[in-house]
Amino acid sequence: MPEITFILDDLRGAIFVEDNRDLTAKAVEHLQEHLGEAREVGCARPIEIIKPPIISSEQLTESISVRIAGLYHNSLTEGPGRRSSVLFQYCPLKCKGCWVANLHPDTAGVLIPVNRLADELLDPKYKRDGVTILGGEPFAQPDGLLALVRELRSKNCPHILCYSSYTLEALRGKAAEQPSIAQILEEVDVLIDGAYIESLAGGASLWTGSGNQRVIDLAATRQSNRIVLYS
Repeated sequence: MPEITFILDDLRGAIFVEDNRDLTAKAVEHLQEHLGEAREVGCARPIEIIKPPIISSEQLTESISVRIAGLYHNSLTEGPGRRSSVLFQYCPLKCKGCWVANLHPDTAGVLIPVNRLADELLDPKYKRDGVTILGGEPFAQPDGLLALVRELRSKNCPHILCYSSYTLEALRGKAAEQPSIAQILEEVDVLIDGAYIESLAGGASLWTGSGNQRVIDLAATRQSNRIVLYS
């Protein structure tokens, strides 16, 4: 018998039903009769996305910039607690069956300085337990990603989680030629790694898209010098 996990969002009055892929059509219909019409959400595909602010060419020279598709607040499905999240534009891997193929091209999205982006993500109007960075592939913009992580830290962001379609081992290999990747891995709290594998989607957990992906506690991993999964 499949288990169903319900997440209650007391701020928005919403109810999230975790991973209903194994539910029968009758069960889904029964839930909708009692809870109302459903909208599918998941990693990198939220209900509402805030469009990036319009940035002038002069502002783009203020600090290093990253290319993003948008950002959003009040996520309960992309890391511990309530998160503010940003969608990095561009992914070179283009996993089959990806939910957010619109984030693959490197010509879409907009450039935004990391100092401005950090301010948007830490907007005091919203409650949060941390910031989540996903995409797309954040590590495809390593210098900008590092600059954003450091900007968030300088503004007292308590917890940073980053997604990557690359495994931690692959990222460590890339760090030999791109030192900024090693520095990111030294500063981020949690990494969710691994490519999306469509055939393993049924084994996904609350924060992952497919069963092969790992939720790695980077802080504990750095301390113990071995990979420690987040619990």
